[in-house]
Amino acid sequence: MKTAQADTLQILEKVIFLKKSMLFSAMRTAELRAIAAVAEELSFSDNDAIVRENDIGDSMYLIRTGEVAIVKGSGGEERVELARLSAGDCFGEMAVFDTEYRSAGAFAQGICTILRISSDDLVDVIHEQPNVALGLLRIFVRRLKKADEVIHKLTVDGRRRVG
Repeated sequence: MKTAQADTLQILEKVIFLKKSMLFSAMRTAELRAIAAVAEELSFSDNDAIVRENDIGDSMYLIRTGEVAIVKGSGGEERVELARLSAGDCFGEMAVFDTEYRSAGAFAQGICTILRISSDDLVDVIHEQPNVALGLLRIFVRRLKKADEVIHKLTVDGRRRVG
């Protein structure tokens, strides 16, 4: 019986966490319970790879505790940190819509607890709760704007060096 109570408590804790996230905040408790039931909690140590660049994307991740560095560059390339994410942020969400290779890696910065939600499970949630898709679109737009700013800055800086 203690295992059932522990499972119920774990799901309740996940529901509370999900409700606080921008992506799932508009959802009702019943829907959050369904997501919490399929969200796998994973723990990582400092510098552990959560996902690697060029892996096939099959899940998205929500950071419950700790920080994650999103890194581009593998093999002989210079590694560049694209973003530093913290509790409440998500990553890997492009895998929901595009099961191609991951465009960047994600590495734990210190001890992290992450919720993993498979693409198939998240697509089911989106069908039931279209607000989740709108939340993902907001995240995509915010990240695209940030990328545009970086590209602009690099372009302007490059012109200054050349001219």
